[in-house]
Amino acid sequence: MPEHAIEICVGPYSGIIAADLRKSLSALSPDSIGSLPGFSAGNNQRAGSAYCFVSTIEANGSLLPVHVKVFGRQNGIKDFFDKTTGSRARRSWNTAVIMGARGIGTPRPLAFFERWDGRRLRGSYLVTEFQNGASTFRDELIRLYNEEPYCDRFMSLLETVARAVRGLHDGGIVHFDLGNQNIILRRLFEDKWGGVQFVDLNRALVVPRISQRERAFDISRISLPSDFLRVFKEMYFQTVVPNEFQRWERFYRRKFALHTKTRFLRHPLRTRLAKHHADAKYEYPPEKDMWVWDHRSLQAISPLTSRDRRQYQSSYSHLSVAAATLGSAGSVFSRYRTLRDRCFQNRVAMESRVALCVEATPATVERQFALIEPLGAIPLMLRFYSHENARQWSFTTGVMRSLRDRGHPVSAALVQDRRAVTEPGVWDAFVGQVLGQIHDCVDLVEVGHAINRAKWGIWSLRDHSKLMQSMTGMQEKYPDVKFIGPAGIDFEFPFVVGAVGRLPHGLQFNALSHHLYVDRRGAPENKQGRFSAVEKFVLGRAISESFPQCGGRFIVSEVNWPIAGTGVYSPVGSPYVSPGPRFNDPSVSEAIYADYMIRYLVLACCSGMVDRVYWWNLVARGFGLVDDSEPGTWRERRAYSALRHFVACLGKGTFERRVSRADGMQAYLFEIPGGRKVALAYSLSGSIRAMMPFTYSGAVDLVGDPVGNGGSDISLSGSPVYMFDVA
Repeated sequence: MPEHAIEICVGPYSGIIAADLRKSLSALSPDSIGSLPGFSAGNNQRAGSAYCFVSTIEANGSLLPVHVKVFGRQNGIKDFFDKTTGSRARRSWNTAVIMGARGIGTPRPLAFFERWDGRRLRGSYLVTEFQNGASTFRDELIRLYNEEPYCDRFMSLLETVARAVRGLHDGGIVHFDLGNQNIILRRLFEDKWGGVQFVDLNRALVVPRISQRERAFDISRISLPSDFLRVFKEMYFQTVVPNEFQRWERFYRRKFALHTKTRFLRHPLRTRLAKHHADAKYEYPPEKDMWVWDHRSLQAISPLTSRDRRQYQSSYSHLSVAAATLGSAGSVFSRYRTLRDRCFQNRVAMESRVALCVEATPATVERQFALIEPLGAIPLMLRFYSHENARQWSFTTGVMRSLRDRGHPVSAALVQDRRAVTEPGVWDAFVGQVLGQIHDCVDLVEVGHAINRAKWGIWSLRDHSKLMQSMTGMQEKYPDVKFIGPAGIDFEFPFVVGAVGRLPHGLQFNALSHHLYVDRRGAPENKQGRFSAVEKFVLGRAISESFPQCGGRFIVSEVNWPIAGTGVYSPVGSPYVSPGPRFNDPSVSEAIYADYMIRYLVLACCSGMVDRVYWWNLVARGFGLVDDSEPGTWRERRAYSALRHFVACLGKGTFERRVSRADGMQAYLFEIPGGRKVALAYSLSGSIRAMMPFTYSGAVDLVGDPVGNGGSDISLSGSPVYMFDVA
């Protein structure tokens, strides 16, 4: 028995109380446990049931809030074992005392009482100090899902709980009922939690050394969507998760899932009552409807692993995509072959082909204006997010108008969340308000975002069709607005074909827009099967020209490379940087990022296949042209200087021809205002000394630093150089 506790008998009840509460509890009536409101002997409780209530007792001259858990009667078999091991209240008390001594969080145990009638337990009670203002892990998750779906807050919450659970286990405690509802904690700040405590300890065991199997059993009771669960386990171990643990955890989770699914068979009445009284506001949303925004990487993130996401994608959706692809494959690939032969064969005016995306935030907008100014009248795109509020939409509109007044063609992207599909009225109101504000100042409006990625809220072609239903009315209302879409992502054009084929009747895009990343292949010239970046541009153009709804134009509305070492701020590092080695990581250094960017822009524009490329993004730690990791001192990356030099040299020029040689030399020749000739060249074969098929007067690297004094030969690498006065 603990040093500061004493045994007590009250009528037929016996138990233990904290010594400082003896005066408060020793005056209890022998006919009942006490005068606490709601306290009863438990005679009216159903077998195996338990309930809780909060009351107060006098302690040291003041009222102390207490939490009372009332354990009802149970069957004779359980009574037989509890006669030896102790009632649920006694076991909870004993474990709580040990946890307190070991510094593991649990509400302070104040007393327990139990009443035995021979070998039958007639009731037991556990009294603990009430944790006023505390919440449960379950309720905090539900609140974040429904009200604050922000990734950094989820990660902070998960890490707080994971570290506390690790402390519980390292302290020699196996909980054996570690559900989300049995973990209580406090929200300290907007994105910080603490004070984790564990309750409902009647099943817990104290062990000399906890095994991986016991750790796995406990964590198998924690309810999280699959990718958040992966992150939770990695946070728990702070290293690569052991294989033995993974095997047992999967085993126990499957077993518990079966136990949960068959609960209605064991407790039909209790299950029906629970469903009847359930409040949707305080339940987890369906996994398909869990939508989480990560402001660090400026993207939606999925709380589900790719395997689980596939389980929610119906066979009908896959068949719809396949049918649409097969139905148009002949015409698309016929057009593809024709366009492929025309690449780099025609003169291409470069003006307004290279563009940039900008995120409008009140704290940084003036600094972004200062960065945009040296880029000249470059076209810009701003995003309106449906998960944000009307104040932010109005602010973004103001930024758009200010940029237009500064001479920039300004476009907008309307970005959906999951509610845009499940609650169409929310999307309609968002689109209506934004278009009402920008229709008279916008160049292009992209409708939808990464529509073939479930994390952005669209699971099927049917979902995308729902999203587009309101757009025909908007096109009729604002006939001068030029819409583009459907904004698929990566080299997954079949979904795009299906989406275009199911557009509402009468909806007309000015261009087919696509987020065409090639980063996982490394350099833009590297091939995925038979398709390098150029062949992908051709295929995008062929789709646009094959469908009259797309206007025959092709726009890349998002592209970049993730930057190595930027952690969760990178789109491939979010939401959590896992321990252990990384495989197939497309991240590149800042120098290579700049090289690939210029090469991508040249290939896209000079091929004649892409009408405009929007680089994503001006300012972002993980992928932007400018690093904002130090809020007070933004750092212009090499890519920013490279883009500034590119638009200054070639932004008003005209591409004339390409020279490509077997030794890897690539040269693109331009005519710029004033009749001067400029060549942009690089090597696909590493560092070489190339004899050029022309002479030049001088050369600079991609940021404008001198690298050559003229002549007809030059050292080339994968980093582009500019040669002037080509003849």
